[in-house]
Amino acid sequence: MSYREIVRILGLNFLLLSLIIWIPLLIAAYYQFYASPTENPQPHSTLAFFETFVICLALGASCIVLGRKSIEKINRKDILVIIACLWFITPGIAALPFLLSGTLTNPFQAYFEMTSGLTRTGATILEEKHYNADTGEEIAITKVAHNGYDTHYSYYGTVAPVRNPVNYEVKHEGFEAVSKALLLWRSLVQWMGGFGVIVLFVAVLPSTFSGKFFFQPEIVGPPRDSLIPRVARAALQLAIVYLILSSLQIALLKLTNMEMSWLDVFAVTFSTISGGGFCLHKSNIGYYQNVHTEWIVALFMVLGGTNFTIYYYLFRGKFYRIVKTEFFLYLITLFISCCLGVWFLVGAKKVLTQGNGAGEGLFSFAEAVRYGIFQIISSQTTTGFATANYITWPYTFQSLMLILTFVGAMSGSTSGGIKLIKEYIFFSIARLKSESLFLTEPVRQYKIKGQVIDSEVVTSVFCIALMWFLGTTIGTFLFIVDGVDQQTSLGLAACMINNSGITFHLAWPTGNCAFLSNFSLIVSSILMILGRLEFFAILALLVPAFWKD
Repeated sequence: MSYREIVRILGLNFLLLSLIIWIPLLIAAYYQFYASPTENPQPHSTLAFFETFVICLALGASCIVLGRKSIEKINRKDILVIIACLWFITPGIAALPFLLSGTLTNPFQAYFEMTSGLTRTGATILEEKHYNADTGEEIAITKVAHNGYDTHYSYYGTVAPVRNPVNYEVKHEGFEAVSKALLLWRSLVQWMGGFGVIVLFVAVLPSTFSGKFFFQPEIVGPPRDSLIPRVARAALQLAIVYLILSSLQIALLKLTNMEMSWLDVFAVTFSTISGGGFCLHKSNIGYYQNVHTEWIVALFMVLGGTNFTIYYYLFRGKFYRIVKTEFFLYLITLFISCCLGVWFLVGAKKVLTQGNGAGEGLFSFAEAVRYGIFQIISSQTTTGFATANYITWPYTFQSLMLILTFVGAMSGSTSGGIKLIKEYIFFSIARLKSESLFLTEPVRQYKIKGQVIDSEVVTSVFCIALMWFLGTTIGTFLFIVDGVDQQTSLGLAACMINNSGITFHLAWPTGNCAFLSNFSLIVSSILMILGRLEFFAILALLVPAFWKD
């Protein structure tokens, strides 16, 4: 194990992160020193970001000094250790501005929030604090989940309100009481996490594992057509694609909705193309009440769920490379799911995220198309955006949403879930195995479209399916053991392991995860990272043989 080289590379990443922190730092400084108090009455976070910059810079410099005499080259084991360290340590550093600014006081909640950001899950613990109207003392929030038997929850909010300094009247609460720089930082972390996933699974892992299989121009075949031989060059090309798509969405959002502030435009874009789902407002995308904004976000959610190597080939004029089975599966699945969603939704009770929870009539066909298709796309791309309170929708629609978070979009995209290509291989092998039961000659090789599937790929696909099943089952059980009701537990486990942000029951669309205990927050954070790295990159570290030279 090349420990010095591992430490040196981690140091370089921390230095890079310290530079990125200057983006929210400058925004926080603008609102504190240049903007009018009426434009930003929220608590300032400039000092918190500067302190985080200093800590990150010192940590990076220390790691580089410790690893300066490294002369060894890294191998597969070293790459796994680096990946694991980055995905577990980075949320801790990213959470520092929330803690140092006093916005959040519980380190477990802050770590959960930024793990959700980096893994682009989109679950949040931001909830306004509640106070006794007579005494002014903070009181617990109480909720009851009804499913079979009542489950009672009692917990405290996480965000203090912004009050009028004269009469102490509450002016802003919840999301509106958090520093704008901190809210943008959440979305920026998601944007970084989305790009990190692209580089990890398209440029890094294919060169070290059989994962290269999943990014072939065809479904199966020998690994003879890598995207770009050198990882650094691949990362640069993918970064250009990522920036182009982000720039296009920024331009379209602003051109079609001039009422959106630039801060909102950037935050929504960062959370869309990354498949993250964080928003600056509690009512999510429903806050804007703009059909153009919704359709642009929906379009870029679809683009974010597409294998990024397709864009690379398109920009190089190789249009024939988009002829992939997985790509057509993605489009067909989206189309069928959208049709089913609209069918289930027509005539259902309409409650938007901007509503007060009361009935607002029934969905017409046009409204079912607008809100249903958006929610279906958000589910399959595991983005987690919402424009309506889908908890009030038919169970058939909610079940479809839950299934789609597991299905996911294309491999090599920013989406979560199992991914279509693996499911296609899984069911193809299952079909071939069933056929072999009545064939006179046993099947010695599995073939799809005339190409042989390597036995290692077969094993990997079935292991991934098993890991997803076990992860969801164990996660649901642990939440129930911790006192969370069954429906919420299943929704939470699916949300975390699929990095979807789609939650159900108590953690409804405009709700949050503030009711979770520290234990459940830890479980959730681990599930999010395991799902984001598809288990094996982390589980390999738990094998004793891994640490033997």
